[in-house]
Amino acid sequence: MEKQQPQTTRSVGRNVLYGFSTWFLPLGLSFYATPKIVNALGDHDYGIYALVLGFVGYSFNFSFGRAITKYIAEYRAVGEDEKIPDIISSAFFVNILVGLLSVSIFCLTSGWLVEYVFKIEPAAQNKATIALYIASTIIFFTMQNQIFSSILQGIHRFDVYSKIFNLNNIALLVGNLFLAISGYGLLSLFYWNLAVTVLTSLVYVFTAKRFMPDFKLSFRFKGEILRLIIKYSAGIIGYQILSNFLLLFERGWISNQMETKSLTYYVVPMQLSFYIHGFISSLTLVLFPLSSELKNDKEKLLRLYTKATKIVCFFVFFLGTTLISESNIFLTLWMGPVFAEKTSVLLVIHTITYSLLAIQIVSWQMTEGLGYPSYNCYLFMICLIVSLFLMVSLTQNFGLEGVATGRMAGYMAIFFSIFYVEKWFFGHVQLSFWVKILSVLLTASVFAAIIEKSIVEFFSFSWLSFLTATFFGGVVYVLIAWILGFIKEDEKILLKHVLQR
Repeated sequence: MEKQQPQTTRSVGRNVLYGFSTWFLPLGLSFYATPKIVNALGDHDYGIYALVLGFVGYSFNFSFGRAITKYIAEYRAVGEDEKIPDIISSAFFVNILVGLLSVSIFCLTSGWLVEYVFKIEPAAQNKATIALYIASTIIFFTMQNQIFSSILQGIHRFDVYSKIFNLNNIALLVGNLFLAISGYGLLSLFYWNLAVTVLTSLVYVFTAKRFMPDFKLSFRFKGEILRLIIKYSAGIIGYQILSNFLLLFERGWISNQMETKSLTYYVVPMQLSFYIHGFISSLTLVLFPLSSELKNDKEKLLRLYTKATKIVCFFVFFLGTTLISESNIFLTLWMGPVFAEKTSVLLVIHTITYSLLAIQIVSWQMTEGLGYPSYNCYLFMICLIVSLFLMVSLTQNFGLEGVATGRMAGYMAIFFSIFYVEKWFFGHVQLSFWVKILSVLLTASVFAAIIEKSIVEFFSFSWLSFLTATFFGGVVYVLIAWILGFIKEDEKILLKHVLQR
């Protein structure tokens, strides 16, 4: 197996950039493709498309891939490489069994979901059911992708992982766009997604084998390794099941209480704000294996945590400020004035939701990297209970905004667990750290919002005015953060070196 190499600042920075590419490249295509696919399919069919794809997106993490990444990183750090084949084999075969069970459950319940949970109109129930059948197969193969892509992440080959991930997303978006515009209909998009997912599975298998040539899948693995995998993964699969249930309830509740096309108005701004979470996830992808490697070095772990949190907050505050300040102009230019009128408030609510979630990512990733995913599962139970209660309570008076507010309140309820995690792992809450970054970034955000709002209101709606407002808002945001001492001297040197490379 490849010898473990120390993670230098340069290699960590490079891996962060590779992770960033898994967000940025698909994002550009998605901005272009989404309005065209919505127009081609229509609000009703796109609602079904978003419903089923959301179902796939939340379900694929039913895999045991996270355990592979953690233990590869942990064992390589202490020189126990001989344990790695057993870890991968155990995870792979358990993952196959769970995948087959998941497919069976999805297929058996798809008709019931379509008719009684999602309340799809009778004329569209047949294609919605077929779409769920295809989706269950996509979930199975994506689960296998997780196993072999996790090997690449565990050995810090984020360069290879990002290339495969990007090609997969580009192929999906380009194919979906072509099929939708060409009039092939809703189901053709799902068949294309399945074909691309199967091909990507094969690429991940051969690539993982290439970078770990000594690895071979074996039916003979130790019982304690199997128990270790199952114990660690139980918490991850648990909160994924809960999050999938939240999504199913949310989408089913909307289609049940309103119309299927209402899902389009709900999901598109949600997808847009979710890019904040996706962006931060791409930047922090490297944190999970690094946390496993540093579990016995609290000083370095704390430094990793504070630096990562600081960077995350810096980006989240600006992205959130921009989406909230310019929600109406962006949606008007992107999807049209009628769509913007129905969804601009939703975009604000979703942005707050996923900004909170993005800031929590560092704490969440570190908790799992240190071996406590069950804590995250218990935490999400609280989020689920609060979200479900408020979604039901607020829908009658506030419609889609009530559902979105319910989800936001759920994530707000668990946001402050960040401070408990700090107390747990580091002995005390990093109070002075939070006071410093929040005071600086809130001040910078207020001034950035004033600049963006002023420019948007002064000029007529156009992409030029939107880009101008965003650019000058960003300049003001960065300058104020710089003046108030957000970036320290050592970070300025690091930033200079990164820019030079």
